[in-house]
Amino acid sequence: MNYYSHGKLLITGEYLIIKGAMAVAAPVRFGQEMQIEVNSSDEYLKWESFELDRCWFHAIFDTTFSKIIETSDSEVANRLLLWLMAADQLNPGFLKRQKFKKVIVKSDFNLSWGLGSSSSLLSDIALWAEVDSFRLHKLLSKGSGYDVVCAQAEGPIFFTRKDEDYTVKKADFFPAFANKVYFIYLGRKQDSSLSVETFLEEKSSFAKEIENVSELSIRMASAKSIDEFEMGIKEHEEIISSLLHRKRIKEERFSDLQGEIKSLGAWGGDFAMLTWHDTLMELKKYLATKNIDTIFTFKEIIKTN
Repeated sequence: MNYYSHGKLLITGEYLIIKGAMAVAAPVRFGQEMQIEVNSSDEYLKWESFELDRCWFHAIFDTTFSKIIETSDSEVANRLLLWLMAADQLNPGFLKRQKFKKVIVKSDFNLSWGLGSSSSLLSDIALWAEVDSFRLHKLLSKGSGYDVVCAQAEGPIFFTRKDEDYTVKKADFFPAFANKVYFIYLGRKQDSSLSVETFLEEKSSFAKEIENVSELSIRMASAKSIDEFEMGIKEHEEIISSLLHRKRIKEERFSDLQGEIKSLGAWGGDFAMLTWHDTLMELKKYLATKNIDTIFTFKEIIKTN
């Protein structure tokens, strides 16, 4: 049995998505494949995880899933065991039926990029256990859950968290000026769960900001010109900047950028989206001055319908 789930990028709505803002999220062309193999000679579950061609984690669990027999990383193994137990909670008996098995997880992207290494794996586990990925996510995280929904999406979506549920619909986010939109890895993977925890401590309802960002999500996804799109980026960044009491990324690191740039997801790391009006070669030269060398065009990274 094989399962595959996509990574993700949150195009709009960071932080406020937790409070109910409508956001644009996009599955990416990278993800994780899970292979389930029968191994009749062993009465335990073997687990191996690969980043590209490198095995970065392995573990052996006993048949009752009450203990870890062997592992290369106890923290990862314990978290994985927690996820498997949560899946079993939603589908009682799922784990008991998994005797004589081997699981191999293969990532086709650099896990340090923060493109959804956790959410794509959780989605794979949900597919394997035949449970709803959003419900599984809710048992394990306080985040919005857009990422596990994105993991099985065919293209960009509008996502809105509604109390304990969510709504989702297709977003036609593939602009005519896509050749001027790029995605770059900033070189600092962020702990999104920590960012969520910190923001949830805020007691304000942020009603006005939620309304404005929801409107911006629609405007940016349907923008007809690069100028309109750049205006949306700037407005969005200013809203979140005011919310977090932090400078936007353009002020901090890209003050000489002729286009606009927007943080994606937790501010301070992972990916950013920028607009560029010159050639890709010139963009690479410019980003080299910022010590950035991981660059994707829109078509290279965004999975579209």
